[in-house]
This record gives sequence, C-alpha cells and structure tokens, in this order.
Amino acid sequence: MNQEEKTIASPDQSREFGAMGELLRELQKEELEQNENSAAEIPEAQITKNTTELMTEINSTLKEIAEIQKSILEEIKRSK
Repeated sequence: MNQEEKTIASPDQSREFGAMGELLRELQKEELEQNENSAAEIPEAQITKNTTELMTEINSTLKEIAEIQKSILEEIKRSK
C-alpha cells in the first residue's frame, strides 16, 4: 500500500480531505463491488465454452442444411 492509499484508507487522516476524502472512499468501494460482481457473474472460461458449443451447433446445423439442399437438387434433376 503506498502513501496515498494509506492517507485515503485511514479515517483519521481523511479528515484532512473532508468531503472529498469521503467521496473518494465511496467511489473506490463502489468500483471494487462492481468489479467483484462483474467477475463473479460470467467467468471468461464459461463464455469461451458457451461460444465454442454454439459454433459447434451452428456448424452441424449448416451441414444438415447442405445435405438437405443437396438431396433436393438431386430430386429436381431426377424429375426433369
């Protein structure tokens, strides 16, 4: 912890800064809470896993569509 952080973190010394010291502490506290909540909601590894699963599903669906289109084209060629 450096000297600036000690000054802000210490309640006795924050009186030197008055309302600005209090405001700074509140902002720091909110920022820490937001960072903790954001990281806890969706871990990056989970996002990557979900994206990979979606890409795999999309790929298999596109293959099915291609097979269906191929069979439709073959049926059209036979009927002519």
